[in-house]
Amino acid sequence: MATIRRLADSCLLLTTGRGTTLLDPGFLSHDPEVIDLSTIGEVQRVLITHEHGDHVHPEFVRWLVDRGDDVAVHANEAVAALLAGHDIEVQTADPDGVASEDVLHETTPAGTAPPNRAYTVEGVLTHPGDSYQPTSTAPLLALSLLSPWGTMHRSMEFARRLQPHQVVPIHDFYLSAMGREWAVGMASRLLAGDGIEMIPLDWGQSATL
Repeated sequence: MATIRRLADSCLLLTTGRGTTLLDPGFLSHDPEVIDLSTIGEVQRVLITHEHGDHVHPEFVRWLVDRGDDVAVHANEAVAALLAGHDIEVQTADPDGVASEDVLHETTPAGTAPPNRAYTVEGVLTHPGDSYQPTSTAPLLALSLLSPWGTMHRSMEFARRLQPHQVVPIHDFYLSAMGREWAVGMASRLLAGDGIEMIPLDWGQSATL
């Protein structure tokens, strides 16, 4: 049995029998007006898909490392270089129970496409970061529904290609609560015909898998 909790935007907590993994500790998840930080339990490892601030907030990473015992941070070399400037050690090799795939971020409105590392944790959850390029998924896929670098149509095609059993929404910090509800409802209806179930987690919500 596993539990997934969505903190905010693309930041997810996955707890299995092997412990708790936090993915993409972005700036919104470290905002006490958004998330009650005291509700974040013990974390054994932190996985970061890429260097953008909505996926890695150095102050949040430092907070996670300083509050726990032997918290390991894993990311690609670009994130490691970013966090080195904040005296945070990053391991670029995958920890036990985690697999990764190095792909590119989808092209942003600014024309950039930085390196992006998709992570699959314990064979339970795949977090693709900001990319439609990963070639495989765990039964649960974290899926961006609307973003500056993507569209609902491309996200649906991405999910249909990988065929997860379930998806959980991510990357919607620029939407209102009503907008997030609308996007999840539409995606749920579109994916249901493909046998893909939406787990409609809003910020702060949890589900047992």
